[in-house]
Amino acid sequence: MKMDAGLDTGPILSTRRTPILSTDDSQILHDRLAQLGAELLAETIPDYVAGKISPQPQPATGSTYAAKIKKEDGKIDWQQPAQQIWNRLRAFTPWPGAFTFLQTEPKPQLLKIWKAEPVEKSGGAACRAETSERRPGEILSADKTGIVVGCGENALRILELQREGGKRLPAEQFLMGFPLPAGGRFV
Repeated sequence: MKMDAGLDTGPILSTRRTPILSTDDSQILHDRLAQLGAELLAETIPDYVAGKISPQPQPATGSTYAAKIKKEDGKIDWQQPAQQIWNRLRAFTPWPGAFTFLQTEPKPQLLKIWKAEPVEKSGGAACRAETSERRPGEILSADKTGIVVGCGENALRILELQREGGKRLPAEQFLMGFPLPAGGRFV
């Protein structure tokens, strides 16, 4: 893209597309885009200098403004649907990171969530997550498969997390040193 007076409004020289996979977080996507951008730049500059490329204006419609991300944007709102929380987690990994607080005494414990997956309506704890008995943020189960937490809709299985000042761990290892009882709550 060429520069002009507006914010990201200059004419485009070339483009490349890449899918956003369910396994992608912002770091993985950043690294992929950096690689694609470098390759595209190396391909485009010689043709542009040779006059083989005509800059194309960007479409006036379809663009949006993205506000600057702040650390507090990473706080998980368990009232949201599991799918939306999962997407935010992927968007905010590694920075500012998705985090929550475990309700403990004398004060809540900060936990950073690194990896998770939405849990659908199939049996066990996930099924309980669909009932009116569950409260968003409630720990439905915590075992070697992960920590299942009720959300505004469905549930989220936490696969990798980190205590404040601790190491990033798979849920199974985390639970060996810090057991979480079903019925506990994230806030």
